[in-house]
Amino acid sequence: MNKQYSGATSIGLRVATAMYQMGIDGLPRNYELVYEAYSGNNPELTKGFVAIGKIKTQRALDELGRKYLPHHHEETVAARTHERMRNHMTTFMDLLEEEQSSLSDYGKIIDEASRRFAEDGEIDRESLSRSIQQLSQATQNQASRSEAMVAVAAQQAAALEEVKSDIDNFERMKFVDVLTGLANRRAFNKAVARIYANPDLPMMCGLAFAEIDDFKRLSELGDKSFGDHIIRHVGNLLQVANQSGDFIARMDGNRFAFLINSSDEAEIMRLVDGLRAAAASKLLISSRNGSSLGNVTLSVGVVMSTVTDAAAPLMSHAERAMGVSTRDGGDRATLFSNTAAAGDTKGWMIYRP
Repeated sequence: MNKQYSGATSIGLRVATAMYQMGIDGLPRNYELVYEAYSGNNPELTKGFVAIGKIKTQRALDELGRKYLPHHHEETVAARTHERMRNHMTTFMDLLEEEQSSLSDYGKIIDEASRRFAEDGEIDRESLSRSIQQLSQATQNQASRSEAMVAVAAQQAAALEEVKSDIDNFERMKFVDVLTGLANRRAFNKAVARIYANPDLPMMCGLAFAEIDDFKRLSELGDKSFGDHIIRHVGNLLQVANQSGDFIARMDGNRFAFLINSSDEAEIMRLVDGLRAAAASKLLISSRNGSSLGNVTLSVGVVMSTVTDAAAPLMSHAERAMGVSTRDGGDRATLFSNTAAAGDTKGWMIYRP
């Protein structure tokens, strides 16, 4: 078992114990909230969790979750959006009714003026002048109302676009890692599930787990938030280097995951090596004294989707391969495949420098 996996298990045990001791209900959203607070991935969330106090009510936990884990509270977003839409629709219906009433009054004035103009006999110039004045004034008033209606309708349209933008942004951010801008674990879980969505025709791809080497020591060479800076540093380099548009996600802590769409092992390892080179392409600078800390390296474990027929064992194989890569200083990539040469004493493990 690799060190990162052991760390995750340790945090998981601490979370379960802490929840029991604090009397926090074992809800999935509570578990992830406490996990994030204890893992230290989000210092602001951790501060907020501590600030709640000794008695942590579900209401206080949910308020914190809405701020830092909004994907757990989609029903709240939906309710808020529903209320905004209802208000906009009510305003718009009131405008339409007002416009309808105004047009009705305007029609009555036109009808009355038409009857006067159509009357036989001598023309009463004073009455005619008054009718023209009334009609002119009514026309101006109607034009002003119509102009105001258009302006308000434009405001309503803009407000509806804002609502749509908020919904689209919320949907997008559910699957984005806030720290790096890459996909998050939630997006990764969906992506891996799609590999075997059709059991008869699984996707041909490679799954890679990557871990930043010597992360704990590097994190201690800067200020309190330097660990986040290292993760952002690597995430940005990976994002820039991903010219092929393959799936890259930031997992827990200092771990990343890649899904590379290819059935060619050599091509997959070439792309993995390219991402490893990208992570090491820019010097890491200490936030404490501005000195160079060298280049960040990655230990990577790769597995082909053809070695199994389900997501869980696929990820387990990738974990094992990454565990091999992290030994003896790391900075390696290991491929777990079923195409090892006959008689290979290492079985399915193929080692790549």
